[in-house]
Amino acid sequence: MNLYEFDRLRESSGYSLEGSFTPDLVFSKYWLMQQLDKIKPKISTAYILGSWYGNMALYLARYGQPQVQTIINVESDAKFLSTSKKILDKFGIDNVQYIKQDANDLNYSDLDNNSVVINTSLTDMQGRNWFDQLPQGTLVALQARDHDPGFKFSSADDILTKFPLQQVLYSGSMNLQDPQTEYTRFMVIGRK
Repeated sequence: MNLYEFDRLRESSGYSLEGSFTPDLVFSKYWLMQQLDKIKPKISTAYILGSWYGNMALYLARYGQPQVQTIINVESDAKFLSTSKKILDKFGIDNVQYIKQDANDLNYSDLDNNSVVINTSLTDMQGRNWFDQLPQGTLVALQARDHDPGFKFSSADDILTKFPLQQVLYSGSMNLQDPQTEYTRFMVIGRK
């Protein structure tokens, strides 16, 4: 399925599997992959925090841009993690590991200079211990949106205020529409 075929999907957003494939969420993940590939085309390990149904892992593994050796889906909900595993197994994707844990309690000491930590759930994730525990120099890709019931972000600079980076390699925004509302998604990629 290509990007334009996703535009035909009209299921409502929400915490359903179908909702995880709405065009706005798909495009935001492709946007992240495109920008990350320009910065780091080969990645040893990608931690995906709040991995939900594993969509980001699916896209990274299927499209290979950037190339990721090992993907680690981190999710605190066992049901989401189980569904993610079933989907990725069905596609024959075997470079994914699964960790059922709150990202705030995870040990990130095995990250190397070729790793990335991806968090597209900044508005939903409670706390910031996950960020504080990342080693200095860790490459991170962060996304948030406005018009969300969680934490409020109104710009990419808001992300940088809450999660300051030593080096910003990309900063931008994209206007999108989910089935209920128009919104803006913000993204920052850089080194902590």
